[in-house]
Parts: sequence; structure tokens; C-alpha cells
Amino acid sequence: MKFKLFHVEFEVSFLFFAVICTALIANNYDFIYVLLFSSLHELGHIISLYLLGGKADKITISFYGIGLKHSSDLPVSKEILFLLSGILINLLFVMFNIKRDINLALLVINALPIYPLDMGRCTKLVLEKYFDVRVSYFLMYALSVVALVLLVGYSICCKKFSLLIISAYLAYWLLRGNL
Repeated sequence: MKFKLFHVEFEVSFLFFAVICTALIANNYDFIYVLLFSSLHELGHIISLYLLGGKADKITISFYGIGLKHSSDLPVSKEILFLLSGILINLLFVMFNIKRDINLALLVINALPIYPLDMGRCTKLVLEKYFDVRVSYFLMYALSVVALVLLVGYSICCKKFSLLIISAYLAYWLLRGNL
């Protein structure tokens, strides 16, 4: 379902409702909480984007939560604040002990220097500011691969299947070369 509201395109996926219904039927409330707090994480990005003078182009609501696309031309410092705002939301929930395990997991995952995660995007911005395009691309790719290998190793060692799924998604993203 697609619609426009306040000059922002919204897209709500059927899978969003299907996954929620499946989780509710299976009494898997942790999945619902992950969806909720990842959505609040994205809401932090949306709010900060507008506070920093940007504007959202598209908001997608899918089985993985809320996704945000913007074409605002923010200075690097404001873009970094925008990117860190989601992590800050999860940090606040951790500090107030609200679903601490879920928010800590979201915080740690998004704090990894793997593109396209929040800290990966921040790292890319900083590298592009100080290095040539080819050098910054190589450094970002290498850093992402090293962090991803460590994440996969941790996932296997600790038998964290959900982290392996996230790792597979990130590996797919890296292999597509979308830095």
C-alpha cells in the first residue's frame, strides 16, 4: 500500500502485517519488541532529520521495521548527528532498562562499522572527508569485511542464529558493492 502524506511517500508492505500476525499467533512477543524498538530507532532518525533541517522523501514500513530515505544535503556534522540519533534512542532505552537486551542488541549492531549500518555510514562520511574516493571506498569496504567476519565468528561461536541472518543480509549488501 502506497500513499503520500505531508509531501512524504509512505509504503506499507503486506509482509509487515503478515509477520506481525504470525508472531502474535506464535506468541513470539520478542519479535514484536524487536520490530517496535527498531521502528523507534528509525523514528529517532526521522525526528532528528527534521530538527537538523532535512526532509524525508520516503518512509517504508516492512517486516524489518521502518526504513527512511532522504535526499537532504546536510553538512557532514549534521549527517553524523542524524545517523547517530537512532543509536541514541536505543541507548536511552538501555539506560532506563526498557527491554534492555533487545535495545542493547540493536545498539551494538548499529554501532558496528559495517556499511549500511548507522556507524558504517558515519565511518564512510569521515573517510570521504579525509581521503580520496578510491582510498575511502577501499578502507570502508575492508573495515566492513573485517567487522562482518568478526560478527559471523561471534555468531557461530555463541550460536546466535539471528545474528547470522543479519550477517547474511550485510554480506549480501557488501557483495552488491553498494558503498
